[in-house]
Amino acid sequence: MAATAHHPARMLPDNDSGSAHVRDSGSPTPAAGWPGSASADAIAIIYSNIEDVVYQYRVEGTDTFRFIYVNPAFYKATHLRPEQVIGKTVDEVIPEPSLSMVRDHYRTAIRTGQTQRWEEHTDFPAGRRVGRVSITPVFDADGRCTDLVGTVHDISDVIQREEKLQQAHRDLEQAFATQGRLAESLRRDEERLALALNGTGEGVWDWRIDENTVSYSGKWRDIMGVTGEVSSSQEQTWSSRIHPDDAARVQRCFARYLAGETPAYTCEYRIRRFSGEWVRVRSRGSVVERGAQGQPLRVIGTLTDITEAHEMRQALAESHERLARLAQQVPGALLELVQGADGKLACPFISDMATPLFGLSPQAIQADLGCLGARIPPLHLVRLRRALARSAAQLQPLHAEFKFEMQAGEYSWRELIATPAPAADGGTVWYGFIDDISSRKHSEETIRQFTEKLERRANYDTLTGLPNRALFRDRLEQAIRRAEDEGGEVALLFIDLDRFKEVNDLLGHDAGDLLLVEAAQRIQACVRKGDTVARLGGDEFTVILSETRELVHVEAVAQAILDALARPFPVRQELLHIAGSIGIARYPEDARDPEELMRNADHAMYRSKSGGRNQLTFFEANMQAAAIRRLKLLAELRNAVPANQLELYFQPIVDLSSNRIVKAEALLRWRHASGALLSPTTFIEVAEESGLIHEIGDWVFRTAAHYSKRWTDMLGRDFQISINKSPVQFQPQLDATDWVAHLDAIQLGARCINVEITEGLLLNLSDTVMAKLATLQSSGMQVSIDDFGTGYSSMSYLKRLDIDYLKIDQSFVKEVVHDNFSRTITETIIVMAHKLGLKVIAEGVETPEQCAALCRAGCDYGQGFLFSRPVPADLFETMLAWQ
Repeated sequence: MAATAHHPARMLPDNDSGSAHVRDSGSPTPAAGWPGSASADAIAIIYSNIEDVVYQYRVEGTDTFRFIYVNPAFYKATHLRPEQVIGKTVDEVIPEPSLSMVRDHYRTAIRTGQTQRWEEHTDFPAGRRVGRVSITPVFDADGRCTDLVGTVHDISDVIQREEKLQQAHRDLEQAFATQGRLAESLRRDEERLALALNGTGEGVWDWRIDENTVSYSGKWRDIMGVTGEVSSSQEQTWSSRIHPDDAARVQRCFARYLAGETPAYTCEYRIRRFSGEWVRVRSRGSVVERGAQGQPLRVIGTLTDITEAHEMRQALAESHERLARLAQQVPGALLELVQGADGKLACPFISDMATPLFGLSPQAIQADLGCLGARIPPLHLVRLRRALARSAAQLQPLHAEFKFEMQAGEYSWRELIATPAPAADGGTVWYGFIDDISSRKHSEETIRQFTEKLERRANYDTLTGLPNRALFRDRLEQAIRRAEDEGGEVALLFIDLDRFKEVNDLLGHDAGDLLLVEAAQRIQACVRKGDTVARLGGDEFTVILSETRELVHVEAVAQAILDALARPFPVRQELLHIAGSIGIARYPEDARDPEELMRNADHAMYRSKSGGRNQLTFFEANMQAAAIRRLKLLAELRNAVPANQLELYFQPIVDLSSNRIVKAEALLRWRHASGALLSPTTFIEVAEESGLIHEIGDWVFRTAAHYSKRWTDMLGRDFQISINKSPVQFQPQLDATDWVAHLDAIQLGARCINVEITEGLLLNLSDTVMAKLATLQSSGMQVSIDDFGTGYSSMSYLKRLDIDYLKIDQSFVKEVVHDNFSRTITETIIVMAHKLGLKVIAEGVETPEQCAALCRAGCDYGQGFLFSRPVPADLFETMLAWQ
């Protein structure tokens, strides 16, 4: 609000006054009412009836703001008429000096793109009002600020309550003034106490703990009534004079200080002077010297006679009832909250307003504070206790908001504001105020929901719910930055619906909208959760694929989208047939920045359209470069076996019951001519496509068999090695090695070789594959299914194949400790395997917690970095020898 009666409030338009809406392109356009949707109608009703003032400006030029909407609360607050506001500029409605101030806030909001908030005092014709103002900029797809939307939350009642509270405090001060002599004496006593605490000579004592000697100042002698020399300089000189009822408490206070529970030693107690009478004193002290081990050696403190102050406190306590009656005139409830030295909380006083606030009498709350805690939700109760602890530890004002369950079962919001002070027993006492803030919380929640709706409208397509062009661009930039930081890649798919215009022309735009919504859902179903599907407008969609290094994955996703779009679309009892054209570009192979990547993907998409539609096309330069790299890799791979560039690494498989290495998996590595050690992911696909996988696979088998024979002889027992067999290797090959004959030739038992197959092989479980597996198994070789649980396995496959082991995929093992779903899948696989007579190997075991969870589930074997990474043969042999 401004400092005059003409400052508007802020929000979205309704049907009662000017309005604005946003086209698909993001450009705001004036209109006579809300857009025709149930959601918009609901919002219009909300903001026509909300008590907060709401208004909306149209941003024209660089510094012109024109009213296009205000809600009824605006007119009620300002006493202005619609013709005085709607269509007028800020200059015509808001006078100086408020005009300059609000313009600054508007400029800041547009410049930063962030909501601006401030508090204003305004003199309306109906009286002075105070409001919390916020202004939020709305941008179109091109990043231009088109509108400013704002709200004003009237906090005049809160200010009035604060003024009433201040008046009540003045009344309290008036009551204290009636205790003139006692209050003046108390003031002088507190001044003396402050002087003592500042070390101005008020009863100083100096205790050398290591020597058990104490020296005293002259003022201390005066307080204690010493007329001559103190007969003893030991600590017992004063400790023996402490009242027997107070001695234990004094010791506890000093012990708590030494234990670090309090910042300084302080305690009030009674002590017998040397002249014989009892006085009440306050003693304070701090360690000023410690030994090498941190033990206290010397403590210096003060002693203050507070007898008179104690008597005044007792006199003031007698006026408590009168002050309580004054407290009832304050809105909300006044209260006194005490936390004892033992940490227990109590409420010695709360005003009668507790009854409407909590549905409980003040007496019930004072008798048992737990009756309130039992009706505060657990999370809110934890936050409240933490706020109390921080306030007590730092002696800082307490401010907490929490929910409270009323007797009818509904929840309301309460706000607690209190000031802490140290209590005499070492605890803390708070004096404060508690009030009902449910109405304020409701308004805040309404504004929050409205803000979220604004943000969603600015970033998401209203028809499909997908990210719009602005959000798509932001996510593409983020994906590229992440790829730069991590050395990754990003693939961008441009998708255009073929023959979509025909649907619009023949059946109308409503049918076209239904088709677009269904197409968006089908595209989204083809990608991973972390990928982005966006609608740029019309029938153009994009897909951002991150964390992908393989063309085959990008191509598979694009093909899945084409297949999904090729299925008939049921729209209004019609089956519509469309298709899609997809262009693909990748970063950094095809582009250096987002603009170039988008441009190249768009060019590739048009190539698909010109090539006959319903197809995908990679950006041409990328295809040529990839083909060249692939041919070069293939030429080098052909020389890998003859040049002895292939190596086998071995990873242990551990018996979880004995924690001993009982098996190993052979893992292929290629020592490239450049010196780099390459994993199979960089060349196995080329090997499979070219047929080299047969030659490489036979080399892996022969080498693994050699080491199995060597380690079997070394250990004096069969040592099994698992080797991975590609699905391509099950295809007929004339010059392939006879595995069974080779094992017989080197006199190695067939059980020493375990053939690992993937679940993908089971998709093409032909008679030829079945026959090859049967041949291997009839010789005694064992078979395991690798990565079990991630592919297409079913009970029918397990029934048809004589499987020996199931290897649980590492994606389940990774989450077995923290994810209930992964743990359930893992345990189910183990139970099922055991009932079928199979053994289970868990892959990717990396932590002791994962290992323990697998042991509890009854898993037989474990494999992973917890036991060892894959290592060369000589190092693995050393591991076997030393276990």
